[in-house]
Order: sequence, then C-alpha cells, then structure tokens
Amino acid sequence: MTVGAQTSLFERSAQAVRGPLEFVLLHPDSRERVRDLAGTLGGALQRAAELRIPPEAKRRFAAAAERLGGAEPDAFEIRKLGRGLEPLLHPDYASRALGQPTERIPGIGPKTARSLARKHIHSVEDLLFFLPRVYEDRRNLRPIQELEVGRAACFTGSVVRTHVAQLRNGRRVLEVVLGDGSSAVSLKWFRGIEHFRDRIRPGQRLLVAGDVRRYRYSKELHHPDIELLGEQAPPESLERIVPVYPSVEGVPPRTLRRLVQASVEYASDLVAQWLPQAHARRADLPEVGQALAQVHEPGAHLEPGELEERNSAYHRRLAAEELFLLQVGLELRRKARGARVAKSFDSTGSALRQAIGSLPFELTGDQSTAWGEIASDLARAHPMNRMLIGDVGTGKTVLAVLAGVAAHHSGALSAVLAPTEILAEQHFATFRQLAEPLGLRVALLTGSTPAAERRSLTRLLTLGEIAIVIGTHALLAGSVRLPRLGLVVIDEQQRFGVEQRQTLASKGEQPHVLSMSATPIPRTLALTLFGDLDHSLIRQRPPGRAPVTTRVVGPGEGRQVFDAVKATLARGEQVYVVHPLIEESETQDLKDATRGYQRLRRALPEARIALLHGRMPAEDRVEIMRRFASGDLSVLVSTTVIEVGVDVPRATLLVVQHAERFGLAQLHQLRGRVGRGQRPGTALLIGDPKGEGAFRRLAVLESSDSGFDIAEEDLRIRGPGHWLGTRQAGRLPDLRLADLVRHSELIELARAAARESLERDPQLDLSPRLRDAVERRWGRRLDFSGVL
Repeated sequence: MTVGAQTSLFERSAQAVRGPLEFVLLHPDSRERVRDLAGTLGGALQRAAELRIPPEAKRRFAAAAERLGGAEPDAFEIRKLGRGLEPLLHPDYASRALGQPTERIPGIGPKTARSLARKHIHSVEDLLFFLPRVYEDRRNLRPIQELEVGRAACFTGSVVRTHVAQLRNGRRVLEVVLGDGSSAVSLKWFRGIEHFRDRIRPGQRLLVAGDVRRYRYSKELHHPDIELLGEQAPPESLERIVPVYPSVEGVPPRTLRRLVQASVEYASDLVAQWLPQAHARRADLPEVGQALAQVHEPGAHLEPGELEERNSAYHRRLAAEELFLLQVGLELRRKARGARVAKSFDSTGSALRQAIGSLPFELTGDQSTAWGEIASDLARAHPMNRMLIGDVGTGKTVLAVLAGVAAHHSGALSAVLAPTEILAEQHFATFRQLAEPLGLRVALLTGSTPAAERRSLTRLLTLGEIAIVIGTHALLAGSVRLPRLGLVVIDEQQRFGVEQRQTLASKGEQPHVLSMSATPIPRTLALTLFGDLDHSLIRQRPPGRAPVTTRVVGPGEGRQVFDAVKATLARGEQVYVVHPLIEESETQDLKDATRGYQRLRRALPEARIALLHGRMPAEDRVEIMRRFASGDLSVLVSTTVIEVGVDVPRATLLVVQHAERFGLAQLHQLRGRVGRGQRPGTALLIGDPKGEGAFRRLAVLESSDSGFDIAEEDLRIRGPGHWLGTRQAGRLPDLRLADLVRHSELIELARAAARESLERDPQLDLSPRLRDAVERRWGRRLDFSGVL
C-alpha cells in the first residue's frame, strides 16, 4: 500500500478478486496447491457484487461468481474470468466511474443534469458530495390537531378535497385539505400546480412535512414535502430522519433526495479514503462509503441534533478526509517554497548582538523566542515564509527592525509594506529611531511622496545607500525598482490581497518574507488559512504597559459616558467614539456617526472634534488621522476605519455605540487604540439591554485582555466568515463540510497525518493517486503551479 494513501471498499474487494487470479495466471502449475480456490474467489466475487457500485459492475461480479459455481476452475476458465472482469479490476475504474456525468445516475436526464450543473454538480462524485443542509426528524408523527404555528411538523392524513382557486392578483393556488380524524389542515401550492393536482386525489393518504403557518383562523402549509402512502403503510415505515438539501431550481426536493440516494447506491463504495487508517481508528471514524450512506440516509438510531451540526461520526469522517487533503496540499506548497534557494543572512553575528544590546528596552520572553525562530529562518539558504502574530502592543515592529539589520549586514535591502500612509509614516519613525543609530539608512515612499523625492530615492536605492525602504502600495508600482531586495516585511498582511503580496516579493530573487498581524488568529483558522506558513506568536506585553480597563454599559448610562468624555478632555487626553453606521438608516434603529458627531459638537462646543468614515476621499481620511495623531484634534467620531496599529499616545478613552453589533475580536482591536502611551486606557462598550446574550458575550471583554483567547471565543460564536475579508479571497479554500469550530481537533489530526505521510514520501512519488486527489480537490484554490 502506498504511503499515506488508503483504498475504498471497492478497491479492497477488487484486490481480493485480483490477487488469486493473478497468482494462478502467473503460476499455472500452482493451481492445485491453492487451497479452495473456488471458495476463496467465489466469496470475494459475491462480496464485491453486494457493494454500492454501478449496476453493471454488480452484475458482472455476480455473474462471475455464478459461473464459478463452487467448482475448482481450470487455467482456461481462470483466464476467461480474468478477461471478463479486467475493466472492473483496472486501478482507474473507480475514479473513472466517479468522474462520469450525472446522467449516468438512473432518473437523471439532460434537463435535470443542466439544473444540477447550475449548482456546480457535474459528475457522479459531485452529486455524492452534495450534502444535506438540515435534517427533518420524522420519527414523531403528530396528530393534525396538535400542529403548532411557526414550528416544523410531520404528520399523516387523508385527502378530503382538492381545489384550484384564482387569486385576486391573477395567480392560481392549489389547495388540498387533509384530515386525520382529529382535525384538518390546508396544504397550498402556488407553483407546480399541474404536477401536484395530477398526483393528489381525494381519499389518498399523505405523509406531510413542512412549516406550519396561520391563515385567518386556520392552519396551513405552503409547498410542503409530501409522500404518497399506501393504505396499510405502517407507522414505523414512515418514521425516519430525512435529509433536506439546498434547493436546485427545476428539481423538486423529493426528486432531488431520490437522485442523491441513487448516487449513493451507484457509487459510494467507490470513493477512496485518504486519511491513513491508523489515524482514522484513533479518532474512531467509520469507512468513507458507510459515512456517505449515513449522511444521505441517516439511520433512525442517530441524533438529529448531531446530524444538524454535522458532528456525527459519519460527518466527521468526511470532514477529516477533506481536511487531510487540504493539509497535504498546504504541506506540499510549504515544502515547494522551502526547496527554493535564497540568500542566507548572518543573524547571530556581532552586528545583531550589538543591535539587540543597544535597544532602549529588553526583549520579552516571547519576543526572544520569536526572534530565535526568525533568525533561524534567515540563516537558511531557503526563503523564510513566516507569520508573526502578536496581540496589540506586544512589540512586533522591533523584530522586523532586527531582521532588517540582519539583511543589511548581509548586503540585502529590506522593504516594509504598510496598508496606509499614516501607518507607513509611523513605521518610518520607529525604524529610524531604532535602526539609524546602528548605521542603517531608512527611507519612506508613499503616494504622497513628491516626484523629486521619489527620483532621489530611486537613485539612492540603485546606489545601495538605503538599507530599509518603508512604503504603502506605492512600493508595488512597476516603475519602482528594489535592487538587492532580500527581505520583505508585510504589516497587517490581511489588508493586502494575495497578488499584492506576491508583487512585492517578485521584485527580489526569492526574498525572505515576514508577514505581521496585530489580529490574533485562532489556531484552527491559522492551520487552514495560513497552514503553509510557519508561525511565531507574541502574547506578552512589554512591562509597564497596563491593560485597557473595559466596561459594558447600557444606553441608559449615557450621562456617565458623557461625563467620562468631559473628564478625559479636561485632562488634556483624547477620545475615540465609534459607531456601526455612517448615517441614519431607515431599516436599522442604530445611532450613526454623522448624527453622533453633530450631537457632540453641540454638547462640546470648545472641543476640536472631527468625523471620519470610509466614504471620505482617502486624502481627507489621512489628513484627519494625521491631525488626531498630532494632537490637533481632541475627539474623533468614526466608524471602524480608525487605523489598526496607529499610535496616539494621548488617546485614553474609547466609546463604542451599539457594541453588540461588533465581533469580539473587532472590539478588542478597537480598544487597542487607547492606552498606548504612559497613561492608562478605558473602553466603554455601550450595548443593547434587549439582548442578554449580547451582554454575556461582551462580558468576555471585561474579563480578558488576551487577544488570542478572545479570538478563539469570537470564532466559536461567529464562525470563520468574518475573519476572511474580500482581500483574502483565494486564501481559504471552500470547505464542503469541515467546520473550523466543531471539527477543530480533526484539523490537528489531519495536519499530523499529512506531515507524517510526507515525512515518509516528501513529494508523494510513491503515492501518485493521493497526489492526484489533492490536485483535483484543491489544486486551483491553492495555486499549486510548480508544486503538483
């Protein structure tokens, strides 16, 4: 068996048939020495015929078993048997069958195939992995009299009458009245009227499932799922858990369910399982074929809640397979990058020791550990690709400065990319303060850099007189050349698209890349979103930096909040006031930044107040942030566009309106805007008292100042979607089934299994089918050019 790759139930059965056949054909004189050849071969053929595989394959296996008939076959019969089964025993049979168009499934014609294709379901395998979105529990049939409005229900009854009525708007409706002796209920269809009118007749028994609603003084269901029942259908035959799939235009739900179940019978045992068996056993995971069958047609023994959350053992097996292929792909990409040749830097010599010794502070333990990891990467002759994740105020920038020192003393240029001009200017000031005393010349390039300065900078870069250049998107311009570029530092990397990051790196020959993020990323997300990067974490804050005091308050405490604002201004300190909206909304009863700004100007006429939001021209936003950072403004009323990482030492108070509208991680980032100097900071989070759950959630911020703990809680509550801005498109592949919260331990399992497999077979030369499976599933999303 190849390293890391496993086989499907079908492939194991095929091997059980293939083995005896090949042995006898290769050793004709040994046939008499094979004990009970007919019994061994016949049993293997019969087991293969019982699998969920295409009907033609089942027939061939069954016919071969019947021809064998228990009698010991001679060499001629063995050869004939082998020729007849040869197409089924070919190693590519399963993948070819799974890749067949959906029309190979009984009941799917060209029209239905086109409807499925609009949902990106093109092959048999695609249909197998078209998974239910929810499950209906039909194990508890209720009398019609007990149906509750606003609740889903499942019940049986007999058709009392059917009627097609004309509505005032010209539309028609089919109404079916159903009774069970206890009461009656109306079923209504506004679409597909002819289809249901032709099927439903008075006196027929129906099984009905759907949401109950009220109409005047009666109850009714619109477009329910129905099943025609025989007169004597026993209740136990009706009581089951039914999968509900995402809608496919032109395919009724019941038909769709039947077609998916037909695909399970047609091919589920052909699907290979790639997660190594030892890891599957450790997690107590079932076979993949069995998992597909139970996910699409759950047994009555399963819990609907577990199915609903996709956390049954069967869902977990499919999730583990998906995550294993992803982690193998990420590991292959990481290894491919590691195989490239880069200039190694002296990161432990006297220059670095002098640089560390001359810092105006001592590195924290976390900073020292992270620097050790970065220095080790820089010393290798392969490009570093490391993510430095540090909470607000933990001191990531100093490590970028040290990396720049290592690059300079090895004859290379460093480029630092920041998302905004004000952040670039802030980095410029920090780098100059720390690097220029060590003899490193630092330059700044932004969109606002005058043409004459730009030309001068270009000349100095060409002459090699610049050690570190810091800039914004201006660094990405094709006209900007960065000779000797050996280190790329990307600050707030999530603010840049993949292509932008690659553009800067492409200006050098395999430069080392250090990405930095002030947003702590949950581990499960990091292992999927940035699983091909090495990670360094900084949790400790430098000594002397007090955490921000956080309080959750209700709207009725507005007077106390206003008093806190006045007291802050009286001390000569500055205030941020953040709103969820720019302007008043007709659909949402929320306070907005524009009216908040006007109210504050009236209430505090002596204060210098400005409004900042994303619809302003970029140059206006930069100028307002610059004025606030310089102390020219005392209150900044804003949406969430206030910059991450901007240092305004005199800003000590943050007020957030409608804090329940924000994610925990976002609020943690916002409160990181205050308390960045010598004075302590305070964050007042104004929440809506109507949402007790929101208050409990916000209370996490009162009790914790760890961005990593808060990030984990935020991921658990809100899921991964909000972590993936539009600029991250292409970073996280679409997960069909795996959930980063519910299946967190499976991510760790899949990563360990992937690394173990690739340690034995680094390029999957011994496992070409696993390599092909990774490329089929993830290739385009993971950009495997030059890797697979």
